Amino acid sequence: MTEQKVRLSQALRKVHEITVWCWIIKILCTTVGETFADWISITLGLGLIPTALIFSAVLVIVTIWQMALARYVPLVYWLTVVVLSITGTLYTDILTDHLGVPLALSTAAFAILLAIVFGVWFARERTLSIHSITMPVRELFYWTAVLVTFALGTAVGDWTLELTGWGPGTSVLLPVALIALIAVGWRLGANAVLSFWLAYILTRPLGANLG
Repeated sequence: MTEQKVRLSQALRKVHEITVWCWIIKILCTTVGETFADWISITLGLGLIPTALIFSAVLVIVTIWQMALARYVPLVYWLTVVVLSITGTLYTDILTDHLGVPLALSTAAFAILLAIVFGVWFARERTLSIHSITMPVRELFYWTAVLVTFALGTAVGDWTLELTGWGPGTSVLLPVALIALIAVGWRLGANAVLSFWLAYILTRPLGANLG
């Protein structure tokens, strides 16, 4: 690829560069999503279903806004991440708290759904790298995957608490340790795309427990 093509690809990219600061912001967005969803649903007494309907509508609006942009705009991008965090959390909470679905079952269901999203994405585009998010169809796959990772991360985090009986403070240590292992594996040559998505899922329970 020529230098001109590289610059063009970077200009068209709709997703941030992978840096330490972006990981920190991602975790904080997750924390904000967790606490804000609880505040609306529980503290204000709106309830899970009405809150989920409201944020589903907000999600459609901000996703359309994000996808309509021609390049990466941090404010809109991270607003979309926060809304996705809130919405994904609410979907899992509805299954668990409102419908009584066991966390083991919801974890398995979201894991299968994520595998399907990744499978269709890869079959069509031959890549799952966020560096390739330069066209609408790939961005749609990306945001769909992000939504499912938030729902899956919520289920995994809550299931871990259920199995271990740990409090949020102690449970922070598990995703931190797993993310550290993934980082070491990546440094030693593990697949970068797989490492990214595994760490991305784990930032959800980490951010939620911090919240």
